[in-house]
Amino acid sequence: MQKSILLLWIITFLVGCKQSDSSLSIEQITPDTTMKVEEIEPAVADVEMAHEKYAFLNKQVVQFDLDLSFGGQPRLNGTVSLSTDSKYVRIDKADGTTLIYDGDKVWMSPQDADDSGARFDIFTWSYFFSLPYKLTDDGTIINVLADTQDYKIIQLTFEQGTGDAPDDWYEIYVDKETNRIDHAGYIVTYGGTPADKAAQNAHAIAYGEYKEVNDIPFATSWKFYNYSYKIDRSNIIGEATITNIQFKGLNEVAFSRPENAKEIKL
Repeated sequence: MQKSILLLWIITFLVGCKQSDSSLSIEQITPDTTMKVEEIEPAVADVEMAHEKYAFLNKQVVQFDLDLSFGGQPRLNGTVSLSTDSKYVRIDKADGTTLIYDGDKVWMSPQDADDSGARFDIFTWSYFFSLPYKLTDDGTIINVLADTQDYKIIQLTFEQGTGDAPDDWYEIYVDKETNRIDHAGYIVTYGGTPADKAAQNAHAIAYGEYKEVNDIPFATSWKFYNYSYKIDRSNIIGEATITNIQFKGLNEVAFSRPENAKEIKL
């Protein structure tokens, strides 16, 4: 009789432990999912909605022609193709040079092409184009600053080890009426420039002439200015036009190493 009671007690105990473990497992999973939702700042969510982020990410590749000048000199003229998740980037320059980021390495073809600024080019201009969709990328840190009369301001910084220049920062000014990005102050630390020194030469990119492609808005005019806590529109230091925006499939654009190519290292 005592053995039966003992056996019954053991079975009851084991069943109770199993139920307890099951409950614990659910409690451990649920908060993580909830936290991911709560971490998205309302100001960021508004930007993503205004720029139709999820419709954009539902496409595979976006392609556009870029005509960019800086300091009164031509900087880049060519066709940019990038996967909407930014995993792959391709630039076909008008001079016949091709740059490709294959998800791991940067390639330039032909091998004897001028490679000055090549790695900067393939990541920077595609990032400016994709900025509205990059605010919640892995490694980003968001801080919402005090509003101005016309703009909400989102500060974007990066965790160490993120990309080629984790000390870069952006101060993004969002139009209160449209929730679209109007302009963004930024610094360039690529190449090892200390952040405090880079801040002395901060610039701003102003996005204008938004046009919709497949109901997704894109800025087709970029203008660059000096920036020191606010944009200085008194002097344009660079500008770009974006035309022929279209969507492609991944199988329509080659993102692998081209022939006669050399690797462009950091």
